[in-house]
Amino acid sequence: MQKMFVVVNPVSAGKATAKEWPLYEKKLRENGFDFEVKYTEYQEHATEITRKALKEGYDYIVSVGGDGTMNEIVNGFFENNIQINPNARLAVFSRGTGCDFIKSLGIKKGFDDFLEVLKRNTSKTVDVGLTKYVDYKKGQVQRYFVNVSDIGIGGDTTYRVNRSSKALKGFLSFAINALLAILFYKNKQYSINIDDKINMNERLNSVIVANGKYFGGGMQVAPEAKLDDGEFDVVIFGNINTIELLLSFPSIYKGRHLTNPKLKIYKGKHITVKSEPAALLDIDGEQPGTTDVEFTIIPKAINVMV
Repeated sequence: MQKMFVVVNPVSAGKATAKEWPLYEKKLRENGFDFEVKYTEYQEHATEITRKALKEGYDYIVSVGGDGTMNEIVNGFFENNIQINPNARLAVFSRGTGCDFIKSLGIKKGFDDFLEVLKRNTSKTVDVGLTKYVDYKKGQVQRYFVNVSDIGIGGDTTYRVNRSSKALKGFLSFAINALLAILFYKNKQYSINIDDKINMNERLNSVIVANGKYFGGGMQVAPEAKLDDGEFDVVIFGNINTIELLLSFPSIYKGRHLTNPKLKIYKGKHITVKSEPAALLDIDGEQPGTTDVEFTIIPKAINVMV
C-alpha cells in the first residue's frame, strides 16, 4: 500500500477550495483512502511540502489546486536535478483557472472523475521539461514542467490572468485576457535553436514548447503533442498581426490553427530562445520570468495517475 500525501492550495478555484476541501476529504476517507494533508501558505510552498513528504517515505502525492500548484509539486519530485523517488506517483485534482494538464491526460474536471482516477489506480509515465530562464529577482534559475511552456503572447496572457479577478471561470478568464493580449502585444525579434539543427532569427509572435496538447484554458495549441514521446512539439507563431491573430483565435481551441502558413511546428529535445526585447515566459500556467530561455526534455521522468 502506497503512502498518500495530499497538498491543498486553499486559494485555488477563487478561494473556493478552502471551503470545499473538508467535504472532499470526508468523501475520500469514506471511500477508504488514508492520507495526510497540508495546505500551502505561500509561493513554492507546495514544492517544499512535496520534497519533505517524499523524503519521509510518502510515495503518492496528490495535487489539489491549479496547474501552478501542480507545477510546484512536480518540482518537489526533484532535488539537485535528481528524482527523490523515481517510483513516486502524482495524482491531480484540478481546481484552477486553466486545468489544462488534465485535458492533456484525457481526464475530466470534477471530484467524481478524480475519485475514479484514484480507484483505477493506474499510472502513465510522462516526460518532464526542464526550463532555464531569467527570474525577476534571482537571475538565471531553472524549473521543471509537464505540460506547456510559452514565450511571447502566452506569457503576456498568463501575466494578465494571474493578476485579474478569479471570479471569472477558467475559459472566460483566459479568453478575455488572451484577447487583451492580442490587442496590445507587439511582436519581437527572436533567435531560436532546435537541437542544433534548426536556427531561426526573425521577427515572431510566440514560441510554444509543448509536452502536452492544451494551454490557456483549453486552447489545443499542440494537437499532435504526446506526453511520453521523448520530444517537445515546438509551435512557432510567425510575424502575425493583430487582425490575423483575432481571426485565428477560435481555431486554436479546436487545434485547427496549424494550417496557417505563418505557423511552423517542429519536434525537438533541446531548444534555446532569445528575444529582443525580453519576452514573458509562461510555465504550466505561471509567469515566473523572461528570456533568455533553454528547454531540455527528460524522457519518462514522472508517474502520473490516469
